[in-house]
Amino acid sequence: MSFPVKFGTYEVFRIILPGFYCLTLIFLTILVFTPTRQILAESSQQPYFLFTAVLGGVFLGFALYAYDYPKRIAAYRNLEMPSLYLKRKLCDSCPSKCENRIEDAGGAIDTFFYVFYEIFSSGVQERVLYIGSVYHILTDMRMLSFVFGVLIFPLSLVGAFFRVLPFSDTVLGFFASSVLILFWLFLHPEYLYKNVKSKGDKYEGYIMKMQKRFIDLEIDTIKNRICRSPEKADS
Repeated sequence: MSFPVKFGTYEVFRIILPGFYCLTLIFLTILVFTPTRQILAESSQQPYFLFTAVLGGVFLGFALYAYDYPKRIAAYRNLEMPSLYLKRKLCDSCPSKCENRIEDAGGAIDTFFYVFYEIFSSGVQERVLYIGSVYHILTDMRMLSFVFGVLIFPLSLVGAFFRVLPFSDTVLGFFASSVLILFWLFLHPEYLYKNVKSKGDKYEGYIMKMQKRFIDLEIDTIKNRICRSPEKADS
C-alpha cells in the first residue's frame, strides 16, 4: 500500500523541518555575538562538525515532536476533536448496548483511527495528513521564533550594559531579535487584527470540520462497520 509511505513522509517533515529550524536559530544566536562566533568558527573546522550538526537537528526535531507543543495551545484545545465527535455521534446518546461501544477518550481515538484508515477515502486521508503537518510545522516555527527573539534581546542588552560585547554585536542582536519577533507576529495575525486567525490555526480548524463532515456523510457505513455484530451486518 502507498498510504503508509505517505504517512511516514509527513511525519518525517514534522520532525526534520522544526528541528533544523531550531538548529538554525541556535546558530543565529551564536553568530550574533563575537565570542561565541569565534568558538563556532573554530569548531566548524573539526572533521565531525557537520555530522554532529545534522545529528543535533534531528535530535531537536524529535524533542519538539515528543513535546508536541502544537497540541498544547488554546486554539487547538478549544476545537472538538473528530474522535470525540465520532464518540458523540455513535455512543453518547445511544441507548443500545454494544460490544464495540466507545467508553472514553482513548477508545474514541482508537476507533477514529480505524474509521480514518478503513472508511475515509485516500484523498481525504492525504489531505488531513498534509494539513496536520503544515499546522504542526508552522506552530513550532512561530513558537521557536518567539523564544529565540526574546532570548537574543536580553543577551544583547546585558552585553551592552556590561560592555562585554562590541557595539556592533548589540545592534546586530537587536536587529535579529526584532526580525524574529516580527516573523512571530506575521504568523500570529490575531494579535494585530481582530477576527483574523493564523493560517496554521485556520487550516487546522478547517480540516477538523472536514473530518466531522465526512463522518456525517458516512455515518451509516460507520455504524454498519462498528455498531453491528458480524451476524447482523450479514443478515
